[in-house]
Amino acid sequence: MDGVTRRGWMAMAALPMLAGLAAYAGSEEGLLPGVDRSRFAAAGPGTAREQLQRAHLPNVPLVTQDGARVRFYDDLVRDRKVVLTFVSSDAVGPSTTVAGNLAKLQRFFGARVGRDMFLYSISRTPERDPPAVLREWARQNAAGPGWTFLTGEPADVEQLRRGLGFVSPDPAEDADPAFAVGQLRHGVEAEMRWGHCQALASPRVIAHALLLDFGQGAAAPNAAPPWNCSLALAELA
Repeated sequence: MDGVTRRGWMAMAALPMLAGLAAYAGSEEGLLPGVDRSRFAAAGPGTAREQLQRAHLPNVPLVTQDGARVRFYDDLVRDRKVVLTFVSSDAVGPSTTVAGNLAKLQRFFGARVGRDMFLYSISRTPERDPPAVLREWARQNAAGPGWTFLTGEPADVEQLRRGLGFVSPDPAEDADPAFAVGQLRHGVEAEMRWGHCQALASPRVIAHALLLDFGQGAAAPNAAPPWNCSLALAELA
């Protein structure tokens, strides 16, 4: 269907389908400089990509750790390679591990982060995690360009969490912020290719999964040319 890959459908079909996702409108003041200010822009009415966008990538408004207002799909995900995780002040232990893993991935991929791949850490408990709290998370983990911490209205974040499939059929498990924190999704949005792994896994395992989907790209900036991917993975603790 309209060029959707079998892998793309299999990956996204595993996520719960949600109906009635509303289009969000409102003021666009405070957006990051240079971001697209358009509303939800689908790939084409009735296409497979549009269906995946509307069901699983809702264009909800969010706020970065620096207070900039963004739209999830239009400004952060569209046409990008992305890594999506959750953090929470109600699950400090696993959140610290996940953030530490992302910090190692940021060093491993070097200049690719912010250029051809982007890391997003979303608050699972936005009522507890205003921008100032997320800014401290970013500072502690030396988050550079391309790694953004995000919060927002609880209803918007909940819609996003469910759309992305960070959910459990067990109500008690689903209510525990640690469950969402322990998951990681990565995708190439333009190609409708999505995968997932454990956010608490070894950073070497996560890096290998990302390399399979995102490719090797350019060498890490501090690596001696030619960049030896296998050696770099082996050294990733």
